[in-house]
Order: sequence, then structure tokens, then C-alpha cells
Amino acid sequence: MKKSIVSIILAGTLCIAFAGAKTLATVDGVAITEKDFDVIKQRVPNFNFDTLKDDQKKALLDQAINNILIEKEAKKEKIDQIPDFKAAMEAFKKQLLVEMWAKKQAEAVGKTKIPEADLKKYYDDNKQQFVQQEAQARHILVKTEDEAKKIISELNKTPKAKVEAKFIELANKDSIDPNTKNTQNGGDLGTFQKNQMVPEFSKAAFELKPGTYTKTPVKTEFGYHIIYLIKKNDPKTYTFDEAKKTIEAMLKEKKFQADMKKKIEELKKKAKITINK
Repeated sequence: MKKSIVSIILAGTLCIAFAGAKTLATVDGVAITEKDFDVIKQRVPNFNFDTLKDDQKKALLDQAINNILIEKEAKKEKIDQIPDFKAAMEAFKKQLLVEMWAKKQAEAVGKTKIPEADLKKYYDDNKQQFVQQEAQARHILVKTEDEAKKIISELNKTPKAKVEAKFIELANKDSIDPNTKNTQNGGDLGTFQKNQMVPEFSKAAFELKPGTYTKTPVKTEFGYHIIYLIKKNDPKTYTFDEAKKTIEAMLKEKKFQADMKKKIEELKKKAKITINK
């Protein structure tokens, strides 16, 4: 589920106001500016206060005002002087140092140039990753294999023209999928791509023909599924040029992870580490 703009600001703290930024409000002389919401950009890169709806702007501004009032009251009650606060601040500073160091390493990797030949080799060796195919399916999720087999048996007895209607009925009645139980949507999963589902589910779903269902239970970490395929489109393979930016980002991420592991191992070798048993 995507978080709303307001929930993001509730989870964080406001940045210090910057001189020259547009002042939106003042609270006991403390200015609230658009720059105060820059913290949101760390999680929502395209965030722009000016493009928000009026009710979203009001919600953010109300929360900013509340934060200033609560901060002022907390200082008045000397919350910032109690041991728990100081300990939490020290822990936060340590974690922030770790994150900032990792960010610095990531930025260095981001500036590196991956040779075109390496990008092309990855594409040629992993073409299956760049095949896009979408499907729409329904599913019934149950706890046991016996329950799944019983449902399949009922579907097998149903005339072909009425199978989807029967599937919807059974999904609404028997599925333990929370979305199906709450919405009574007949187990409809909407449109999805292969990589959006767990491998066992995707394999079974994309092997079906539209209008058919799995004749054996499909086991995943969630339980046992019966899948009914509504439709699927023909697979499309992205060209190298279309996939190049994605490949570059993937290889840079791999390099970042490898570099981090190597640097941490080097630091461990230089350090005196004692693990008490």
C-alpha cells in the first residue's frame, strides 16, 4: 500500500527552515516554510508542495504547526534533558552516521561508468528478465491441500460455460485471502506481471489458457491456491536500448553491494573484535 503524503510527514520530523524560502505560517515567531517539507522528498522524490491539493496542503501545515507546539511544550517540560531522550539521540546519531556513510559510498558508485559491453553482455545472458507479459487472474486461497482439492473437484463438475461464475462463488465463500473476504470480489487479482507474484504462483498462472483453472493445488508460502486465468497478453521482449538504463542501475546496485561487503571485511580485519559467548 502506498503511504499518503500526510502519513509520511507524521512519521518524520520537520527540517530546519531555510532563509529565503516562502513562509507559509508562523507559530510564536517560528517560521514554517516550504523548505520544512523537504524531508518528504527523501521518500517521495517528485514531491512538490505547490502542486498539492488544498486539503493536502492544509493537512501538512496543520501537522507542522502541531509539531512546533509539541516541541515547544516538550522543551518546557525538559523532555530533552531526561536520560531516555539523550540515549535515543545518541542511538539516532550513530545510525545516521552509518546511513550517511553508506549514502556516500552509493553516490561514488553512482558516478562510475559501466562499459557498454558489460551492459550488453548482461542483457544477452539474462534476456528472460526483460520479457514483459501481463495477465489477469482470480484465485482462491485455502490453508490445506485437501481443501484446495475439494474446491477443484467442485469446479470439475461445473459446466464450462459456468466455471467462472462458480469460481467467483467459491472464492467469496471459501477463500482466506483478506482482500477477497473483505471485498467479495471473486478472488480477482487485477492485472499483474510475472515478477509481481511469488514464482510458484506466476508459473502456474502464466501456463494457463484464458478461461481455464489449475487442476492441481498451487502451494506457496501463503497456503494453497486455485487459479483461474481471465486473460493474458502476448509476451513482449524489451530491446537492449529500452532495457539499458535498468541494467545499468542493476549493475551499479550489485557493485555497491560488493564494494560495501569488501570495505566492511577490510574494516573487520583491522579491528579488534571480541564476541562473548
